Amino acid sequence: MENFSIVLAVCRTAMQNPTDALKRHVDRLVKALEKQGDEDQAVSLAKLLTGIEQSGKIEPSRVILSRQALNGETMPLSIIPPVDRETGASLATVLLPSKLSDVEPPILNESLQAAIDSLADEWAHLDKLKLAGIRPPLNCLIFGAPGTGKTKLAHVVASRLSLPLVTARLDGLISSFLGTTARNIATLFEFANRYKCILLLDEFDAVAKIRDDPHEVGEIKRVVNTLLQCLDERSSTGFTIAITNHEQLLDSAIWRRFDARIFVPKPDVVSRNSIVHKYLEGIEATNVERDFLAWITDGYSGAEIEALCNALKRYQVMREQSDFSVMDALRLNVHLSADHVNSPRRKLFLSDHEDLARVLADDIDFNFRQDELAQLFHKDQSTISRWLKRGKAA
Repeated sequence: MENFSIVLAVCRTAMQNPTDALKRHVDRLVKALEKQGDEDQAVSLAKLLTGIEQSGKIEPSRVILSRQALNGETMPLSIIPPVDRETGASLATVLLPSKLSDVEPPILNESLQAAIDSLADEWAHLDKLKLAGIRPPLNCLIFGAPGTGKTKLAHVVASRLSLPLVTARLDGLISSFLGTTARNIATLFEFANRYKCILLLDEFDAVAKIRDDPHEVGEIKRVVNTLLQCLDERSSTGFTIAITNHEQLLDSAIWRRFDARIFVPKPDVVSRNSIVHKYLEGIEATNVERDFLAWITDGYSGAEIEALCNALKRYQVMREQSDFSVMDALRLNVHLSADHVNSPRRKLFLSDHEDLARVLADDIDFNFRQDELAQLFHKDQSTISRWLKRGKAA
């Protein structure tokens, strides 16, 4: 809508003394804007109705300014993503801001969270950077082990900026037809460049592999060259986030295309404790049992800790409340979720409790007290004291 800022100002002034008739007319205008695809404007007006905006304060201004600094059209609600010409398969999925509002951010360590906040803040103030003559960092590579929350991070950034998220699983772009993969990549970027949006390239290593990889056919060089060209063209026009679990497979020229490169590690001890407390809600577990879960999940990803907590909840539901034991449930889960990766803490948990108690007492991150160990192992403190003394004597 032309002159929308004037219309918004008039509506805001009128809504200081709202009547039912005025509310109905503003609601009609919101629906009309949604129908014609002006979602940003519709959201701004809708906030007047829901009371999100406070008098004299224009809350969405930072998002509106950043969107004005982006090239492209506003994405309509009924958008249809591009498809592969040969198979008809969709090359991407589109999530509009209204579908991203409920995304829960992953629990990260403090320094990484600060880095993510800094990047999102720069993206929200593109206009400020451009006015200062500074080239904004419009692309970001996120890498790390599976289950560490990389995809959630992309969703959270899109939600914070209130921008549509165009997600392409790059392994789905690969075609057996000669030249089709490169064409699919070009088609995907052409679609994303047309609109104000964030382009998310998931499973990025599927097409960004090292060009001299002896296990790849010559076609991979053409694909990577096309990808490099597309990234260069988009680097000054729109946001791009790439995600990979296998950063070592990426071509070196790909790395240089990204202004921001973020490593998402597996959660540290503080983060594990926060994840356990979050996902164990509803379980009758003591603080020492929660701390022990944070201890034993050393080396787990956030997704693995969440899965463990859900398993404990299932155990509780299947048994009488009086029969529930976190340690018994955990022992059963360890047997049901054997891992090919050796975990000394899991192995120790299944062995002698006396040895485990001594390790827990000496752990510098947790430093379990004797009364806590007695509670954990359902023993009296004199037994725990005897265990620890035998360990020191040995």
